[in-house]
Order: sequence, then structure tokens, then C-alpha cells
Amino acid sequence: MSIFRKRSAVSAPPASKPGQAAPEPPLDELLGDAEAHAFSAELARGEWQRLHDFLEAEREPGARYFYINGLANQITGRPDWMDEWCQARPGSAVPVLFRGVHGIKWAWQARGGGLARTVKQDAWPLFHERLVAADKDLERAAGLDPEDPTPHAASLWAVTGLSLGQAELLRRFGEVDRRHRWHLGAYRAMSQGMASKWGGSNERLLEFARAALREAPEGHPVHVIVPSAHLEVWLYFTHGLTSGTPEHAAGQKLQIGYFRDEAVQAEVRLAADRSIRSPDYRPFRSTPAHRNYFAMCFRLMRDYPAQLEQMDLIGPLITRAPWAYQGRPVAAYERARAKALAATQAGG
Repeated sequence: MSIFRKRSAVSAPPASKPGQAAPEPPLDELLGDAEAHAFSAELARGEWQRLHDFLEAEREPGARYFYINGLANQITGRPDWMDEWCQARPGSAVPVLFRGVHGIKWAWQARGGGLARTVKQDAWPLFHERLVAADKDLERAAGLDPEDPTPHAASLWAVTGLSLGQAELLRRFGEVDRRHRWHLGAYRAMSQGMASKWGGSNERLLEFARAALREAPEGHPVHVIVPSAHLEVWLYFTHGLTSGTPEHAAGQKLQIGYFRDEAVQAEVRLAADRSIRSPDYRPFRSTPAHRNYFAMCFRLMRDYPAQLEQMDLIGPLITRAPWAYQGRPVAAYERARAKALAATQAGG
């Protein structure tokens, strides 16, 4: 049974036309956080004042990044109130930081999330223009609030999008790490920026993840870098290959075997034991996203009891990543859940 059938708070999606797939239920990109939803509704009305006061007072880096990144991601286009906010609070890092983070999202709105070959030629100049402007905002925010790691963490995405190279990526990561070790947002950005698909190296990405697994505290959510890194390597086997070609078929064969490897499985399980399954683990605002990453890895490992354990805890908070790696996120999630239920009921 679909887990969405009991969600009366979400209006039913419009009916699909014959021959079309039914639209998916909406994803909660703010992961069920009531305060974030309240701020999002206010920003939709152009009301930034309460969020400004909240962010000025909120100095915990994880919470600060969660709200700024999550809320900026909800905004399509560049509303006028964002510049008005910057003008109204010229001595504060908060509005220019928010505008910079939004600028990164806005740049990707121009580019799209597909492979480089799918990007329209006239989208590239706009993508780069917006990234450069966003990076300048983030640099200014860093100057106004030198102790805050948030602008440095957000700027990692600008490095990746502008192809500034691995040396610059690592330099900026060092700026985050010096201000706040084990910064979740920075590690998420590094799981992309260090990957081969963005000009990095999957081998170095895995070493980066393994270092965190060795050194990060017991119970810390940053151990999610391990399943995230392994999924990037798994995905790369078919990256850029045309479906139906011999090369794509060979890549799929490698994908099937990747999460069957005992060493890969051991690392994913150890990361889970050190984070979401540790008695020292304390749920965080982004915990549902981390459970989604582990659930998908357990599914590919065919560890169905572990997968279903995480899915029971996820509830309706399905995240776009990593399920979008297998098509429409909710559909991919529910296919995985149905297969796990069938396997466990059959004693598999």
C-alpha cells in the first residue's frame, strides 16, 4: 500500500490524462520542519523580517545551514524582496548570505539538473553569470561575519558549477572545517564536487568519506557521507551512457555487482552503526534525508530488513535525492519498498 494514501493534509494531485503517468504526491523539501514551513509561507508573501531576526540569533551552523539552504531552495526566480532585504539591512551578513545561497539555486534553475549535453546552449551564460554573482554575495557575507562557516559551505557549489577545480574546492572546504568541523552541508557539497562526474575522482571521494568514518564522533550524522559517496560511484558506471547501448549494459552490470561487494556493504553498515543506528545518535532536522540515503543503499545491498527499518522511520518524508537516481523519486521509493516487503514475506 502506498504510504501516501493516509495523508489527508495533502490535496489530491490532478488526474492524469489517458496514457500519462499519474503525477506524484508532492515531496516535503523542508522535511516536515514546522518552523521552516512557517518561514516559507512568509517569504512567499515577501515577509522576510521574522526570518532575519531568527537567523541573526541562530548561530548553530547545522541549523543555520538547514534553514537558509532549505528556504532558498523553495524560491523560483529572483523576487524583488530579496534585494529590498539587502538594502534594508546593509550591515548584516544575513540577507546577502541568503541571496547568495539563493543565487546558487537560481543558477541551477537556469541550467537544469541534467547532464551537460542536455543543457541548452543559451542557458550556459546565464548559469555562469548567476553563479559568479552568488559567489560574490557569499564572499561579502563571509567578510561581514568572519566566524560563520555557512557562506564558505554554500560556495562549494559555486566552485563545482564554475569548474574552479579540486584545489579550490579543498581550499574552501578547509575554510568551513576550520570554523566548524563535520559541517553537514559542506560534506554534502563535497560528495558531489569531489566525484568524477564533476571533474574530481571517485577514488579520492571514497577516501574522503572513509576518513570521516574513521574520525567523526560516534553518533554524528556526518557519517551519511559514506552511503552518499558509494551511491555516486555506483551511479557513475552508467553516467553519460545512452540507454540500450552495449556500454550502458556493461555499466548496469557493474552497478548490480557494486553493492553486492562485501567491503562496500561493510562500510555502509559501519556508517549506519556509527550514526542513525548508534545509541549516541540524536535526530537532527535533516535526519529524514540521511535515512533515505541509507535505505537506498540497503535496498541495493538486498538487506531488506535494514531497508524497511529505515523506511518505517522515514514515513512520508521521502527525499528527491537519492531516489531520483532511479526515476521519479516517490515511485522509485515505493517500488523499493514493495520489493523489500515481498522479499521479507517470502523469507528472502
